[in-house]
Amino acid sequence: MRTLFRSTVFLVWAAVMVALVASTWSPRSTVTAVRPLPAEASEKWYGVYSQGRKVGYQRRVRTPSADGFTVENETLTQLAMLGSAQLVSTHLVAETDRSLRPRKFDFQLRSDGVDFAVSGVARGEELEITSSALGKRSLRLPASSTIALSQTLEDLLGQEHIESGRTFRYTMFDPVSSAPAPVTLTIGPLEDVSLPGGARSGYRVDEEFQGSQFRLWVDPNGAVLKEEGPLGLTLIRETDGRAATGGIDRDARVDLAASAAIPAGRAIDSPRTVRRLRLRVSDAPSTLSLSYPPRQRLEDGALVIEREDGMATLSLTLPVREPSLAEDLTATPFMQVDDPKVRALAAEIVGDDRDATRVAHKLLDWVFENLAKEATVSVPNAVQVLEMRKGDCNEHAVLFAALARAVGLPARMVAGTVYAPTSDGASGAFYYHAWNLIWLGDWVAVDPTFGQFPADATHVALVVGGPEKDIALVGVIGRLRFEVESFG
Repeated sequence: MRTLFRSTVFLVWAAVMVALVASTWSPRSTVTAVRPLPAEASEKWYGVYSQGRKVGYQRRVRTPSADGFTVENETLTQLAMLGSAQLVSTHLVAETDRSLRPRKFDFQLRSDGVDFAVSGVARGEELEITSSALGKRSLRLPASSTIALSQTLEDLLGQEHIESGRTFRYTMFDPVSSAPAPVTLTIGPLEDVSLPGGARSGYRVDEEFQGSQFRLWVDPNGAVLKEEGPLGLTLIRETDGRAATGGIDRDARVDLAASAAIPAGRAIDSPRTVRRLRLRVSDAPSTLSLSYPPRQRLEDGALVIEREDGMATLSLTLPVREPSLAEDLTATPFMQVDDPKVRALAAEIVGDDRDATRVAHKLLDWVFENLAKEATVSVPNAVQVLEMRKGDCNEHAVLFAALARAVGLPARMVAGTVYAPTSDGASGAFYYHAWNLIWLGDWVAVDPTFGQFPADATHVALVVGGPEKDIALVGVIGRLRFEVESFG
């Protein structure tokens, strides 16, 4: 089940908005409840652990109201991004009816001076979402399914008859991309679970969501006792608030970027100058596309990436007006192309120049030189990045894409991996990263974080599109394997 703990893992990456909202709304498959929820209030505390060291906690409260419930969920987790400490806190308050159908919710994320808030109100079959960074939008909800907060999924399971061998199927509804995704929960045998308050018996539950595997243990009432997520994070039921919030190791942090990195198995010399890379890829989900020709293509069972050196000399006159590229020029919730500040800055950087290649260089150089390189746990959008003037690869890529589109240069965001040496002098690894594609008669990869035009061939594309597409990486992180065959 997709608890807010699990969302914390994904919100540290570019998919934060997708993971956040997808974990907030999920149509439930039609299963008849066996027993109603108790009328009294319920409070549960959990400790968040990494390699046996406590790095945070989660608190969850369900309180009966006159005609429904109020659900409150808060987390605090000590994380790190490439060595940069990040104290991430989240807070959710939601109101539901007696069947746990949400009426409204408010969610807030805070991390290293970055605040992000999103709220939702259900009006019939419409969900009206308002975000501090992304404005307001309405989405049509499926009328045939019972809508439930993922934070109440534990309660929904508690209404069912849980026994070994049963399988529950749900549909997670992602309001950002409006794309449903199936979730499967398979109830396994009863097992002993070691907890701070003593051993308890719980049903093992295996969950699959978007190719990602989770394992949790629940008691016969559906209450979570323990949960193992990706990247070595574990959620464990604590006896009370004092036990959950106490004992946090102030020196312990989970460096999620490093934990998610894919070992290269072989050092790549001077990676920023690599023109051609050949990789063997294993354990890739069948839903993941690896072929993005002409730059990246499958060849004799291997993945070959070649830098577009010849394409970098091509150009065309802006603005581009080809109908087939209209989607790559329009505003999105993350790329506010029509915002006056974005348009004004783009015009200031470009001036009267209408040559696409020269314009791309100017925009790339400005983003590279004017954004402080700081690892950030945030929801990247162009306007916020422009105000903050700092961020990691996600912030660089989303601002560059918005500036490019504002002057009529088609641009896309790319999520994937890039090779970097490790500090211990070993063979290095591929770290999750974001960069851009621009249209110069064909697509050319550029990297505003590194100031590269074109980007070197160690950039391995996994998803092409805006941040709303990054939910596809849920089943990739911690699973994908690379073997470097050759480079040059």
